[in-house]
Amino acid sequence: MPVETAERIRDALSDALEIDFPSIQPATQGTMQINLNAGGASWSGDETKGWQIASADGQHSATILPSSVIWQVGDYNRWSISMRGPLEMLLNVIATDLSPSLVQRIGLRYVDRFVDPACKTLGDWAGKIDATLLGPLGNPVFGRMVTGAQQQVEIALDGRHGAILRHGPIPDQASKSVNYLLDLDVFANAASPFKVAEVLDAAGRLNRTALSLFQACVSVDYLKSLQGEGDS
Repeated sequence: MPVETAERIRDALSDALEIDFPSIQPATQGTMQINLNAGGASWSGDETKGWQIASADGQHSATILPSSVIWQVGDYNRWSISMRGPLEMLLNVIATDLSPSLVQRIGLRYVDRFVDPACKTLGDWAGKIDATLLGPLGNPVFGRMVTGAQQQVEIALDGRHGAILRHGPIPDQASKSVNYLLDLDVFANAASPFKVAEVLDAAGRLNRTALSLFQACVSVDYLKSLQGEGDS
């Protein structure tokens, strides 16, 4: 992949976001295939190379590889500002320079870490995180003794769309409290011709799906407090 493509992406993102992107670094992606047969196992590996463009503060980055494009944001604002606009510019440069013909997967991943100094134990998240996710904490015998409860939930939305929810408490030694992590990955697996507008529309629908799933993970009162409608 020519570095000139990375430079054009860097310039487009800098102009649109008014953020300095000084870093263009080589990026690699490794794949491994394991074959099991009667004679034993064999494996083969492959490595593809591309570029990563990063902002000066490290909060924004674009990784361009022969088979994938990744846009990552650390200080998310809202979909239209932080994701859709930059994605549109990124994909337009990719379409012009590389002429991709096929889309195989579109995915969005949101990682939210809830911090509340008042939550000193896992049980303090009751009433904030939905009770169905806090299941073991409600056990009458060992609920109060639980010190960790990481879980992965796989959700089939329909034949083409799915989601993976990873969640659980994270001890914060510095504040002597317990944080809570919601890691939500929503995706569409379906081969289709590459068209920038259709990719953006599909990503927008996935964003709305992610929002619905997020809202199902927290209580109504806690969601209002996160939105600034409560006292905390």
